[in-house]
Amino acid sequence: MRTGGVDRGPVSAHPVAQTASGDRAETIGGLSDVLDGVRAALGADTATVLVLDGTRSFLEPLATVGLGRMLHAARRVPFGHGFAGRIAQSRQPVVLSQVDRSTVINPVLLDHGVQSLLGVPVMDGSELLGVLHVGYLHGHVATEAETRLLSQHAATLGAGLHDRFADDAHTAALTLQRSLLPTTVTAPEGISIAARYVPAHGDLGGDWYDVFELPGDRLAIVMGDVAGHGLEAAVVMGRLRSALRAYALEHDDPAEVLMRLDRKICHFEQEVFATVVLGIAHAPYTEWCLSTAGHHPPVVGSPGAQPVVAAIPQDPLLGFQPETARRSVVIEVPAGGFLCLYTDGLVERRPTRDRTVVGALDENMVRLVDVLGQPGDPEMRCIRALSEVVGDQTAEDDIAILVAQVEKRA
Repeated sequence: MRTGGVDRGPVSAHPVAQTASGDRAETIGGLSDVLDGVRAALGADTATVLVLDGTRSFLEPLATVGLGRMLHAARRVPFGHGFAGRIAQSRQPVVLSQVDRSTVINPVLLDHGVQSLLGVPVMDGSELLGVLHVGYLHGHVATEAETRLLSQHAATLGAGLHDRFADDAHTAALTLQRSLLPTTVTAPEGISIAARYVPAHGDLGGDWYDVFELPGDRLAIVMGDVAGHGLEAAVVMGRLRSALRAYALEHDDPAEVLMRLDRKICHFEQEVFATVVLGIAHAPYTEWCLSTAGHHPPVVGSPGAQPVVAAIPQDPLLGFQPETARRSVVIEVPAGGFLCLYTDGLVERRPTRDRTVVGALDENMVRLVDVLGQPGDPEMRCIRALSEVVGDQTAEDDIAILVAQVEKRA
């Protein structure tokens, strides 16, 4: 959410863990220049650094050169799997002369025609921070001298990353974000869920998503956006997330939950404003009760049909009128269908000479609906939405997206 023309900045979830576009590299001590130097020294076409997430179970792309500005569409790499995952697990260099779906996980490498890879672990002393790799658009067998050279660059990079994130306040904020936005989303049997977060420029922001089970075989999904930027917005976001969970334990109606959250904000959080959409469903998750406080309505998909934007009444955002009557509606999501929640950063753009805010929103909503209608699991729908709706544009605001897909019953 943007207010007063101020954009929120990027949020990382670990002192060195940040999924980012190529532009993010410029905010981390000239990392793009470092990677350019690595690429030139090795005579490579691409150079990429991935870092361990807070759980130390996934590698997240941090920055790249030579792969365009599509890094935010890359998959997270599970520790021990794929090219980068094997390097992290073994803490040894790996040379890859066959790049295909059997050897690499990220489709970005395949889409750009990378044919050969050389990768090494990035260490800070005895601690594994991530993986540095270079790629070639032609067949190339790396020599021992090239492997040693890349390892030297990785050692320098590891020291730089450690120093960059040594600031205690920043580290605390990044850790907070990791605790609130988990890398993976767990879901009960009968539904599959994936979520992605892409930061904008600058500092921390207040976008969040949440998925949690409730008594009575119920499941809640949330997408929210606190106005503002920096550590303060992230801290407020954490408080709202916790309060919403507590209210949802006591009240079945999403409208009642959001009304109580609004009262809490107006009484305890001075000058705080937020948009939220909350959905709650009983197993088998084919009927969802939803309420939205100033947030974009979800996109709903059904098998064999074009997705549609849910017809949900738009109640006011939180923080203005605590006594506002709020409404809930029930929508059907058939087996095999899905719900997509997202923040405004995905579809809203600043006006230009040739495009109004409304025009950009309409275009991006049409694009989002079309992309979500393509077959795939929730993870692929998230990736495609980011690739097709955002593409190589600079993220003007934080972006969060969540797709919950109801599994077909046997």
